[in-house]
Formats: sequence, structure tokens, C-alpha cells
Amino acid sequence: EHKFPRLQKYRGIKKIKGYYFGPFVSPSVADYTLIALQKAFLLRSCSDGTFNNRSRPCLLYDIKRCSGPCVEYIDEIKYRESIEDAKKFLKGNTKKIEKKLNTKMRSASKNQMFEEAARLRDRIKSVNQIQKYQSVYIKEMRNIDIFAIKILEGKSCIHGKFYRNGSNYGNKSFFPSHEDTSEEREVLESFLYQFYADKDVPPKILVNIDEKYFKEVEKTLIKKNNIRTIILKPKSGEKLQHVLLAEKNALEGIKLKKSSLESHHSALNALSKLLNLKDEITRVEAYDNSHTFGKNSVGVMIVADKEGLSPKHYRKFNIRYDLKEKKVSRVDDNYMMEEVLSRRLAKINLNKVAVIPDVIIIDGGRGQYNSVLNILKKFKLKNIKLLSISKGPERNAGREIVHLENKNINLKPNDDLLFFIQRLRDEAHRFAITAHRSRRSKSSVKSVFDEIKGIGPKRKKILLLHFGTVQKIKIASWDDLKKVKNIPIKNLQDIYEFFNG
Repeated sequence: EHKFPRLQKYRGIKKIKGYYFGPFVSPSVADYTLIALQKAFLLRSCSDGTFNNRSRPCLLYDIKRCSGPCVEYIDEIKYRESIEDAKKFLKGNTKKIEKKLNTKMRSASKNQMFEEAARLRDRIKSVNQIQKYQSVYIKEMRNIDIFAIKILEGKSCIHGKFYRNGSNYGNKSFFPSHEDTSEEREVLESFLYQFYADKDVPPKILVNIDEKYFKEVEKTLIKKNNIRTIILKPKSGEKLQHVLLAEKNALEGIKLKKSSLESHHSALNALSKLLNLKDEITRVEAYDNSHTFGKNSVGVMIVADKEGLSPKHYRKFNIRYDLKEKKVSRVDDNYMMEEVLSRRLAKINLNKVAVIPDVIIIDGGRGQYNSVLNILKKFKLKNIKLLSISKGPERNAGREIVHLENKNINLKPNDDLLFFIQRLRDEAHRFAITAHRSRRSKSSVKSVFDEIKGIGPKRKKILLLHFGTVQKIKIASWDDLKKVKNIPIKNLQDIYEFFNG
């Protein structure tokens, strides 16, 4: 609908109008393709609000990843031509687009427009980069998914390869959970139902199991998408070679997963021995917090079980302590940790959680250790073992000190157990920073508009999209405010009076 449509990455249900291409199997593949498309077709990626309020081009224009439509460095007709070229390219017409750009480059060079020729050369290079990255082209099958499953010693791996418009959009290995007695066809059937529950279905799906077992899956997918979908096991030719390669990757995936699990179980056993536990460890929780000078403070919990890290069990806690009541400063990390652990452990005492950790790991020295130990004693959870890890005197990685209840331990720098503890600590730290950034971003949206009656999140967003910045809204004239659509005139009057009354 916009005169100058933007190129953006999108996740989730297709609610926004536009052309969708994908799916890409990982964010990194999508990001790589997005940047290369920007370089190849010079399409904008900024929000409409930013676009509407620019007075000069941004950095992306300077580094040749945008044509500068925000400041009219390109007209609508030429920009639309770039949009159509990008759509054709994503639909698989790569040779035509490359030929078109080459023709333009030769023409520019012939007319001694050497700077323009150089720009076109760089765009051709970006087109080639995308083609090289997507590498494999299936001539007869432009839109196809390939799945191959292997089960080895009770563990399964399903390797998927995804092609759209003839180009490879990525490969990914999946490790579904199932009963030890499950057959490959049963596991793959269940997987396909789940995988396509929230994804578009291609016309053909290739598998390494006889297609007769997937007739019910076919019917379900056809009903869901209203297009003919065929699941088949190829018997010969290029399609069979792709399935066999996926099958080989699935087998390698199991072996790598098995090796990783063996290392993980070895680390759990070493941790159990260090803590003098009689039973095997089934769940480890690591905690950390993050803030900016005490603002937007967030605590997190990450979980490792017998299968490795378990992101679905990660939790975030928005710190909400009362400064006056507790008489603490905003940068009291000990109190933040106390609040997070208290909220988590209180649920155990109230039987609101079914799983109790065997071990809790925190980042910090003896002071932090004792603080958390007191919380465990307060909730009478003596069976949960506590461990903290801190940097040595010189704060060098690999020389950390592990703190237990009655002693401190220096593990050797190459000790696998130290690597395991460091990994959990670092994962908790990463998750805490991510959670804090998210909370900080949401907090920044809050503004003086919260004091104006009738201006909620939706209308605040409309205002920001129209004006671009809070400052421009504050200084807007009444004539400018009246131009804002989808906000009642009474609310616009309230905004004007709030800033000018």
C-alpha cells in the first residue's frame, strides 16, 4: 500500500498485508538474504514513521544498501521497478534479473557513467552471493520440502531441506522426543502434523519412508491449505539423491547428538560427584540478573536437564522490589537475586511447580552464595544444592573459583566440569541481557502520553508513525495534529492542550 514498500524480516502469523517469501529455517539465513537483497535492489528497511520524518538519508544509503526514497533520491516509478525485480528474483527468475543488471552495467560503462557502472557491478555481485548461498537448484521441483528420518539406539533425527522457487532456503535437523519402541514412520508422521500446524505447505513433500503411510497426513494438509499436496518417496533420479543426502545428514545428526549427550551426561555425573549427591541430577537451574543503573531490572532462570539446555523452561522475572520499604539501592544485585529466587522457590513450597531443581548455579562470590543459601534455608529446601562461580583475583576466564557451602574449589582450566558450569553461567548471562533489552525497549515507549486520557498504546503508535519522534509531537501545531488519521478530534485537542496549555 505504501508508495515505497519496505523489505523486512517477519515472524509469526501473516496478519500484515504484503508479499511473503520463505520460510527460512533460521534467523541467520533470513538475515543474510535480507542484507544481500538490500545490496542487490536498494530497497528501504526502515519503519514508515522513520521514513516519513527523515530530512536526510541514513547510513544504509551511504553504504549502498538503500536508494534513499525517503529524501526523493529515487522516484516512485524506478523504485517500483526495483520492487518488481526483487519479487521476480525471489520467485526464482534469477537469470533474467542478472541479465538485466548486466545489460544496464554495460550500457553505463559504454556511456562513460563509470560510477553508475560500479554500483551496478556491486548489485550483480550481491545477486550472485544470494545464488551461491542458496546453491542448489532443483529443476523440476520449484517448491518442495524434503524430510528424512533415522532412529539409532532410541534417538531420532529428522533432517529437513527446504526449497522455494527453486532455491535452497536452508537445511535443519530436528530431534523429536518419542517412545523407545516408536517406528520411524510413526515419528515422522507425528512430526509432519506438528511442523505444518503453523506453516504454509508446499505442493510436494519428499520423504524417505513409503508414501502409503502418509495418506491421512496428506488429507489434513490439503484441508488446511486448500491446495493439492503430495507426499511421496522418490524411486530414482535427482529427487532420490536429495532424499538420500538428507537421510545421510539425519544419521550424522544422531551421531553428533549422541556424542553431545554423552559429554553432557559426563558433566552431570562430575557435578553430582562434586556435590556428593547420591541420586543422578535431572535438572540444573542457573540464575542471573541484568539492569542499567538499576532501571528496567530483570532476573532470569535458565534450565539444563538430562537432554541438555531446555529453552522452553527458561523464565524471566521483572524485578519489582519496593525501594523505600526494603531500604536498598537500585543497584543491589544481592537483593535482586533474593527477589527472583524467593518468587521461584515460593512456588515450590506452594506445590505450584512439579519439577524441583537438584542444583542451583549463580554468578558471584561468597557473599552472593551466602545470600542465596539463606533463602534456601528460609524455604526449608535443604535438598537443593547450591553452587556459585566467580572470577579469580585477576578476573581471568579459566581461573574461576567455584564456591560450595563449606569450601572453595579451583577447577583446572581444561576441566570439562568447569566448561559445563561456565556454559550455564554464560547462557544465563546472555538470556538476562536479552530480557533486559526487551524490557528497556518496552519501557522507552512509555512517555508523557500516558498522562493524557484516551491515548493508549494503539493511538500512541499512530502518533509516532505520523510524526516520527515524541519531540515532533510536542511541538506540533494544531493544523499538523488535525492531519493525524484514526484519532478522534477530541483526543487530538487534549494532546495539543497538554503540551501548549
